[in-house]
Amino acid sequence: MADVLSGVTSPSDVRALPEDALPGLCEALREAIITTCGRVGGHLGASLGAVELVVAMHRVFHTPQDALLFDVGHQAYAHKLLTGRRERMHTLRQAGGIAPFLDPRESEHDALAAGHACTAISAALGLLSGRQQLGHTGHVVAVVGDGALTGGLSFEGLNNAGGSPLPLVVVLNDNQMSISANVGAIPALLRTRNARAFFESLGFTYLGPVDGHDLGALTRALREAKASARPVVVHALTKKGRGFPPAEADEQTRGHAMGPYEWRDGKLVRSRGGRPTFSEAFAQVLGDALERDPRVVAVTPAMLEGSALTGLKARFPDRVHDVGIAEQHAVTFCAGLAAAGAKPVCVIYSTFLQRAYDQVVHDVCLPGLPVVFAVDRAGLVGADGATHQGAYDVSFLRPLPGLTQWAPLVGEDLAPMLATALQASGPSVLRFPRGTLPDVPPELAQERTEEMGPSTPGQPMHDARAVSDDAMTSAASRTKPGALPVPGARWLKRAAGSRLTLVTLGPLGLSALEAARNEPDWSVLDARRAWPLDEAALLEAAAGGHVVVAEEGTVRGGLGSAVLELYAAAGVAPRVKLLGMPDVFLPHGDARVQRTELGLDAAGLRRAGRALLGEESR
Repeated sequence: MADVLSGVTSPSDVRALPEDALPGLCEALREAIITTCGRVGGHLGASLGAVELVVAMHRVFHTPQDALLFDVGHQAYAHKLLTGRRERMHTLRQAGGIAPFLDPRESEHDALAAGHACTAISAALGLLSGRQQLGHTGHVVAVVGDGALTGGLSFEGLNNAGGSPLPLVVVLNDNQMSISANVGAIPALLRTRNARAFFESLGFTYLGPVDGHDLGALTRALREAKASARPVVVHALTKKGRGFPPAEADEQTRGHAMGPYEWRDGKLVRSRGGRPTFSEAFAQVLGDALERDPRVVAVTPAMLEGSALTGLKARFPDRVHDVGIAEQHAVTFCAGLAAAGAKPVCVIYSTFLQRAYDQVVHDVCLPGLPVVFAVDRAGLVGADGATHQGAYDVSFLRPLPGLTQWAPLVGEDLAPMLATALQASGPSVLRFPRGTLPDVPPELAQERTEEMGPSTPGQPMHDARAVSDDAMTSAASRTKPGALPVPGARWLKRAAGSRLTLVTLGPLGLSALEAARNEPDWSVLDARRAWPLDEAALLEAAAGGHVVVAEEGTVRGGLGSAVLELYAAAGVAPRVKLLGMPDVFLPHGDARVQRTELGLDAAGLRRAGRALLGEESR
């Protein structure tokens, strides 16, 4: 089987194979996908389900003259293997390696870069229209699957394409799954005889349903679609995770992303971290809020699994809503809930919130509705790369009137911040990163919960004289039901005669503490809010003459920009250094390594501080 695949270095080799060699090719592709994901991780289930579909498309269509647009790239590992990338698949999702999704810079057979769902039909129609206008030949195929028909953009594309004379081919890879099971009316309709009437009423020729694992039936349907002079839908029924028993048996996601893993004594063993993630910790405090207050409602756009909400959905089936891959709808749905008097919490990845920006502005912030946005995967995301980096949420949300932006330093901050947001009369954001919870540093772990006096410069945080009322709120929240509101910034270290302050947002404060630990005249301020700023604390930081602002988000327009605006308005002029994500789309890689490369680890913050002070590194 592997010998069959080793002789395939391009789609022309696929077309040259005899028919009787194709089942062996499909088996070899599945074996390669399973092996690759076992070694380095990756999106397993969707690609396993699309193997025959990919082989059949490369038998019928001739890339790159014909364009295949996948919605999205985690269906396309077989496509990568057949287009000259087999020898490098072991580098999948690693720094400098094969991209997690599709990218034309990686291969001429990738028609368009895409990591977000629902884009393929619109992009394919535009590509086909542009080609015809410029006199270029070739077919264009939009491979739609993994829940794309739960999202509005797909229907905008279908509406436009169905009314067009252009012969767009839409291949519907129908496996009834997004990451989890699909939701809503359309997925149910697709498995009935009304599917034909649905697509034909939109102006498409309908071919199917076809067994998506029958190469002969698929090839015949695709050839008929290729010969069509009008828009056509090929409806293929597939099984996500096909060919890998553990994935097929996984009822929740069908092995959406199962690696790394290995076989031991005939059993599948998966690598798992021992510590909870920020997502899991937030889900726990959200569950507590749902338990306490019947007005609290959770909404997520097809991210039950990714944001650790599956357990909450089981506990509160009528108050935890998965609305499908429909970010715009999720936000405006929350606006309606808030207008009715509920307390909606929209749990959404930073990169997906970008898709609903108008709804945040127009439907939530303009009327000032109390919607809480739990922005997951804020900052560097590692292997998912450029399409999923949580780089921009602070900068694109900060200008919106009335929107408060919170960022926890440690897991213990989540409960009081959520409680504060749920008590607010207007909208709020809680942004937290991908990854496991950090250890609570001694400066916070030793906070005392009894009433204490105000903080005094020159004392460490765990000293009774240095624990501010503000810090006390966080400590008290761990012992009192419901948690107390969080006022503003928090001094993690407040040095007497401070010459430099490291100002951070989120868990970077822990790196700042490490950087400043042996610097007697350095202070560390955990901003806790990207907006509105704690002006008094930041002006105190400016008094030392040197400020380094570090954030895991874009430097342009982020917290550092806000601090500079404050200083300009106040007429103060400390020397300021901004650290964060640069003005490029950061690729996939190890997030820890990327933090080091960006100077966002303790060593980098220490270097930045010493350089600002004009000191040599030591």
